[in-house]
Amino acid sequence: MQSIPHNYIFQKTLILITLLIFLPTHGISQNEQNEAPTLKGKNIIYVYGGWEGHKPTESVDLMVPKLRAEGANVKVFDKLSVYKDEELMAETDLIIQIWTNGKITEKEFEGLEKAIMNGTGFAGWHGGLGDAFRDNLKYQFIVGGQFLFHPGGQIDHSIKIIDKSDPITQGLNDFNLKKTEQYYMLIDPNIKVLAISEFDREKYEKPKKKENKVTGSTMPVVWKKNYGKGRIFYSSIGHHLTEFDVPEVMTMQMRGFRWASEGKYAEKEFTITPAYVK
Repeated sequence: MQSIPHNYIFQKTLILITLLIFLPTHGISQNEQNEAPTLKGKNIIYVYGGWEGHKPTESVDLMVPKLRAEGANVKVFDKLSVYKDEELMAETDLIIQIWTNGKITEKEFEGLEKAIMNGTGFAGWHGGLGDAFRDNLKYQFIVGGQFLFHPGGQIDHSIKIIDKSDPITQGLNDFNLKKTEQYYMLIDPNIKVLAISEFDREKYEKPKKKENKVTGSTMPVVWKKNYGKGRIFYSSIGHHLTEFDVPEVMTMQMRGFRWASEGKYAEKEFTITPAYVK
């Protein structure tokens, strides 16, 4: 039997190695490559407006530079009509919305919902996501919760991380917030709760109102869920933008953005963890 020359084997091996190095990886998700989610190269639209008390305009200056520093392609809009742009919405990986109160038209909502169903992520914080479009029940279902009120007004309260195995909260400890709103919300039970707060004050600013006595209640604060192929991330923290100076708050928010941006690329994650089980 004729032996194969060593130089032939070397040449074939070199060609194989070169192909493995330069072979394009388009269509392979970060998860499939065993890498953490990233915003690098992701298409993000940042939609802001509504009630100015939550500083939507100022939020652009806070968040957009961080997104771009991570390599994201960010387009900023101050009108909900962007949701009707089918071509733009189809190529968007993540929508970040900071829009408290207000109304969304039927066509705008249809465009938003279609994009999310097809894999576009949807994320935000506080009233910008959880207190928008109060007359649209289906929108509230997408988010997974809806603001009701904040007993006591601006109060100190603690945030407890209850799922430290999730990548969004991994390595984070419980922390405190000072003189800010503690959201009391209606909650979809089919969400994955990552952090909670407890209403443990004996009295609030208006103790004569019995409905404000919610001592003992436990309220989800940070969660994630699926809607169609899209991923939803929400945190009720953020009445004051200075709350993002708390390292845990900013870390969870950025990790949540990254996770939500992966709906088109990663396998669907099981997020239904109802509180009421036998």
